[in-house]
Amino acid sequence: MLKLVNEARVQATARLAAASVSLSGLFAVNKPPGISCAGVLDYLKRNLGMENNAMPFAEHFEREEGLRKTGKKVFRRKYPSTLRVGHAGTLDVEAAGVLVLGVNNGCKLLSDYLVGDKSYLATGRLGVATDSYDAEGKITDVSPTESVTSDMILNVIPQFVGSIKQIPPLYSAIRMDGKRLYEYMREGHPIPDTIKPRNVKIDDIKLVYYKQQLSQTFGKCVAMPANCIEYFSSGKYKWNKGLQNKKLCVGDSLFPYVNQPNAPTFQLLVQSGGGVYIRSLIHDIGMQLKCNATMITLVRTSQGPFILGRDTIDVHDLPYIDKIIGAMRHTEQVLNGNS
Repeated sequence: MLKLVNEARVQATARLAAASVSLSGLFAVNKPPGISCAGVLDYLKRNLGMENNAMPFAEHFEREEGLRKTGKKVFRRKYPSTLRVGHAGTLDVEAAGVLVLGVNNGCKLLSDYLVGDKSYLATGRLGVATDSYDAEGKITDVSPTESVTSDMILNVIPQFVGSIKQIPPLYSAIRMDGKRLYEYMREGHPIPDTIKPRNVKIDDIKLVYYKQQLSQTFGKCVAMPANCIEYFSSGKYKWNKGLQNKKLCVGDSLFPYVNQPNAPTFQLLVQSGGGVYIRSLIHDIGMQLKCNATMITLVRTSQGPFILGRDTIDVHDLPYIDKIIGAMRHTEQVLNGNS
């Protein structure tokens, strides 16, 4: 049995080596929440060509989660240096949705999508601010929300449509003096300079849903993809009824309160260019409402011509060369307007 397993690995390695030379192009994957874009790329590099002998994605997910929490290195199988992969724009670890990947010569085309149009489905919670502007951070402020109406949100939204200046979050991948901002924050070190506002463009923002405790609702909540619903209703997000009567406190983590019943939440559909931080957008909307707001979920529903579901493959398909080839051929049809 061991001999058969070793032979299968040798064959898979040979397929991987061949694939690293022959594969070249773009395709889109449905990134699940809870893993970084680098983690998705690593799974592709480690498992492309392994097919049925690939590491289960769930196992890779757990290893990446452990690596992110502890900083310890995990064992990484060597892969051919000739295989080049990249992605067209980072999604936060807890965000999900369309992630455009490039293989070999396809990496040269990724820059076209870094500045291209994107669309998002974002959920924000009113009345609370965190240091990261999302549910990963620690609570920095709590404020009342009873006076906020859907009309107030609708009146504020136009201020953020068009060419605007936006200050990125402290927890972001922007480099300052050779280090990323989130590295300063995680190490507890002050950033060396003030974060300067950036010119960004937001084409459209639609308020699709608003729930203000038990007093009022607006619109209809848009369902997230099934993998997101499962992720955001379990694990660290699972609601503990014992917290029902506990007030939000500065310094607490927001994770346990994401699914708190009757919490004041709103949903936005955002269409924007590259470089926009949806976390900052929701935070800034809260500031204009004179009420804190924090992003609690984010799904990228499109990137350039790629639409979630229609043009994306699942992360579980990444070890299969035929799946990648099929996705690349589909990409050619999408780019030619034949999707």
